[in-house]
Amino acid sequence: MSKKLKPEPKLSAARRPPPRWQQERNLTIFVWLVIPLIILAALGLVGYWGYDTYVGVWNQPIAKIGNETIKDPATGNVIKGNVTVLDMRYFVKMLRLYSLTSQGNTSSSFPYQILQQLENDELVRQAAPALGITVTQDEVTAKINSDLSASAGGGGNATGNVTGSITLPLTQLGKLYQQWLNYVHLSDSEYRQVVEYTLLTQKLDDQITQSIPTEGKQVHVWAIKVDNEGNATAVENLLKNGEDFATVATQYSTDTTTKQSGGDLGWLPQGILLPELDQAAFSLAQGNVSEPIVTTNGYYIIKVTGIDNNKPIDAQYRQMLASTKFNNWFSNQRQIVKIIEYLNQAKATWAMNHIT
Repeated sequence: MSKKLKPEPKLSAARRPPPRWQQERNLTIFVWLVIPLIILAALGLVGYWGYDTYVGVWNQPIAKIGNETIKDPATGNVIKGNVTVLDMRYFVKMLRLYSLTSQGNTSSSFPYQILQQLENDELVRQAAPALGITVTQDEVTAKINSDLSASAGGGGNATGNVTGSITLPLTQLGKLYQQWLNYVHLSDSEYRQVVEYTLLTQKLDDQITQSIPTEGKQVHVWAIKVDNEGNATAVENLLKNGEDFATVATQYSTDTTTKQSGGDLGWLPQGILLPELDQAAFSLAQGNVSEPIVTTNGYYIIKVTGIDNNKPIDAQYRQMLASTKFNNWFSNQRQIVKIIEYLNQAKATWAMNHIT
């Protein structure tokens, strides 16, 4: 059987390289098209890095305060709300201002304290119309001039509390004001806004203080404080066995402020004592002694020796009640108004490094 011969493979002609002029043309096209794209991409990356590092960071939000929608109290309809964004640029300016007026406070908690202050300012601003609180530009000007005069007279600084002032000509006040703006690195409008927030908050404080009654129900309270349940039970047994409350307080109370007076706390309106003690004191009948009361500050046994439904409230207690109501107002607003915070330690550090 004869073998079949394999056909000879056909030889293909070798591909000739393009002429030199064509190679040079292709290289030129590459240089003019591809290289510029690479350069543009590089410039884009550099530009993005520069924007993100030196421009964008100033515009990033630090906090948002306000509700997107709210219910109209008059009609009940849902309407557009009021949302304010605090950005890094504004935050750094306020950090600089408050660091200068607080003797250069640079503690790690300082940025967070100032953020809360700025949030509170905005809460007051948003609530002011409903509260009937307004501040005119004339009031802002008067406050600035008063603070500048006091500062010139040695009574304080341009944003602090002052004890006295001197009268200065308007031209001198204008020069002092411009010096102050240069010192705190703020514009006139920016600083006037700070003063406006200060006045709004002061008016809110005044409104709350005026709402505190000048007289009301008060109880005369005596108290024995001990550190643990065992001592509380021992004191309770002594009182049940007829021991005098004041004598037991002098011997066993750990409250060094009142033990020498037999545990006498005096006449108190509701809202002064710790919540647990306050509730017990205003629930006891005159002459009665409570069971041991557990608080975050220890164990107490109290006695009520007098009840007066219309007793004048001391000024110090009215101020304490007003302060509590003032703080509670902000706590309640923070429950009503949506607040989103974006501040973290890295941003806080960056901001503090840029206040100079």
